[in-house]
Amino acid sequence: MKAHIDRRLVRRVARALAGLFLLGCTETVYKDFPGYQPPPTAAGQYMGYSNASGQLPLCGNCHVSHQALWATAKHSRAWADLQASGHAGPTCDACHSVNSLGNDSSATPRNGYVGSPQQRYQDVQCEACHGPGQNHVDNPELAANVPVPSIYVAVGVNSSCSGCHTGSHNPFVDEWAQSPHGVMPNGSSPLNNSNSSCKNCHTGQLALLNNFFVTSIYKERSNTPLTSYGPNNAMKIVCAVCHDPHGSPNKGQLRLPVDTIDVSTNLCARCHNRRAVPDVTSSSGPHSAEGALVIGENGEVGWRPPLMLAAPNGTTRIFGSHGDTTLNKGLCATCHVFQSVAFDTLTQQNVYSTGHLFLAIPCIGTNGLPDSVSTCGLNETERSFTACANSGCHASGTVASTLLSTEILTINLLLTQLQGLLNDTTKVKCSEFAVTSTLTTARGVRFNYLLASEPNPSGATDVVCGSTRNIPPPVAKPSASAHNVPLIEQLLHYSILQMQQDYP
Repeated sequence: MKAHIDRRLVRRVARALAGLFLLGCTETVYKDFPGYQPPPTAAGQYMGYSNASGQLPLCGNCHVSHQALWATAKHSRAWADLQASGHAGPTCDACHSVNSLGNDSSATPRNGYVGSPQQRYQDVQCEACHGPGQNHVDNPELAANVPVPSIYVAVGVNSSCSGCHTGSHNPFVDEWAQSPHGVMPNGSSPLNNSNSSCKNCHTGQLALLNNFFVTSIYKERSNTPLTSYGPNNAMKIVCAVCHDPHGSPNKGQLRLPVDTIDVSTNLCARCHNRRAVPDVTSSSGPHSAEGALVIGENGEVGWRPPLMLAAPNGTTRIFGSHGDTTLNKGLCATCHVFQSVAFDTLTQQNVYSTGHLFLAIPCIGTNGLPDSVSTCGLNETERSFTACANSGCHASGTVASTLLSTEILTINLLLTQLQGLLNDTTKVKCSEFAVTSTLTTARGVRFNYLLASEPNPSGATDVVCGSTRNIPPPVAKPSASAHNVPLIEQLLHYSILQMQQDYP
């Protein structure tokens, strides 16, 4: 006799078995698999591309946003650009690939492409600055494995940008080191100043944090105290302060554009826009007012005398050609970061300038390139006015030189007249210069005088009224004469009229 099978029981058993099977599938099954092609021994622990043809660094598999920015930057085209240059060679390879150059202070590049010349190590990828990443990939949660980069730069140091952006062919760091940015914090005064805002422009760490809002981790970020500068404490205004190493939508991988007339978002004006107007609580004059002088709105630079405000153009923006973006599209950078080439008769070779001395009309050195000294004369024979001619503002360097000399004479005359009015203690009492909550005509006019004149070389205090009235000789500051000629003339002209009216 055949056994009777309860079909309902069979279905219940099948469902139970299926449930057990599904329950088992919820458990994670682990299998040892590196997830990447291990680097060759000669390459050290550099990972390079996980997809060389698609230019995808292994790091980009996790750090997607940085990968997207990097793909737009010149570093991602470094190898292709070298091959297209017509002078590719073994001596160039290290700066166009991944290796220890840029994240190691040793004199000789090693590992990466240098040790194993494969396509996976071509281009300046993440590890070119961050260092080898295999340990981080193997155990990313271990803090010691995080490849934190350095942003410290100096001539002769192979870490950070110094590793490649130096030398006669690419002298960015060499020129920067001679510039004001390269000697910041410019003594101990800004560092010891109780006003913390000084450090926001005089130290690399706080400029990044408070002016450009960069919170990324780098080796020098938490160095304390910020009382001296160097690789271990307060940094100078290094490359990474202005340039984003990962990439940027702005030209030159700049953190902010240089061609906007908004002083709050213009890269240069983030620092070169301090005390552009009088401070009623201080007798100090202007401090880094260049940004506002070139591109500032009404009231953002200088003291506007009441007579000027009553004039037809006294409440409008007064632009010179240097602040007109229809002519001068690069604004400050057009003249201050001008690249040039010269033929050195001594070496019989071309020499290059990257413009990172940041001098608009630099003295000309013996090799024909801009020099960091500033003692030469204000003429076309001793200085380079090439940037002026190429800016779109002037027909030639000769025209620019002549205009500057003429304008300096004009401003010298205005300053001389104004100095006589400010120093006439029979009409202008010392109390008019005293620091109070009221900005008197004398205090406002003194600010305009200081805006247009060279600083007092001796630093001497006024013998009658002390430091509150102290003014230097009537010698025009060339930068003020050039940054906004119409505004400087208007400020000085109406200052004279206001003094004559208020102190008859």
